[in-house]
Amino acid sequence: MPINCLSRYEALESAHNQPIDAQGQRCYPSRVNCRISEGHLRGVCRELIRAGRPVSHRALRRVLHERFGATGKTARVLRVWREESALLAAATKPPNERPPPVPALPTDVQELQDRLKQAEAHAAEQSARAEVAELREQAHQDRWFLEIDQLREQLRAQPNYAREVRTLQSTVTRLTVELAALRAGLAGAPAAGEGPGP
Repeated sequence: MPINCLSRYEALESAHNQPIDAQGQRCYPSRVNCRISEGHLRGVCRELIRAGRPVSHRALRRVLHERFGATGKTARVLRVWREESALLAAATKPPNERPPPVPALPTDVQELQDRLKQAEAHAAEQSARAEVAELREQAHQDRWFLEIDQLREQLRAQPNYAREVRTLQSTVTRLTVELAALRAGLAGAPAAGEGPGP
């Protein structure tokens, strides 16, 4: 059997002259690369399965070769055969023999979703608490700022008071000095008065 060794350029050039198989697909002259479409392959598999008698892999490939002139790749043909067999077997089982339906999500995913909802609720609660604490702190700072500001304003409104205090302090200091001088003068005067008398 001749081997198809066309170069890429030759394959493109001869694409228009290639024969067309039963499905309407173009094939190389040696039909080595002729591909059986997925739909046709599944159709043959379903037809053989529904016939009700056991079909071997060789019998399947023989039918494919007779109908399409090619047998297809073994791995692909067997994969499609197994898929179609499993679909038919699952469809023909009575309802009580069928396995229970699989839950929409695995338990792990449901558990993770529950934990996510709890975490989101906790985060919302913590966010609300943080907002309340921030508002309280802001109110506390505003209150103390106002009190300090009022005290400063009171001090600024009483400049005469500070001046009066300074004046009184200087007066007290001056009077203390005068008092000390008078006491010192009085203490020296009786000693002078005890001298020769009249």
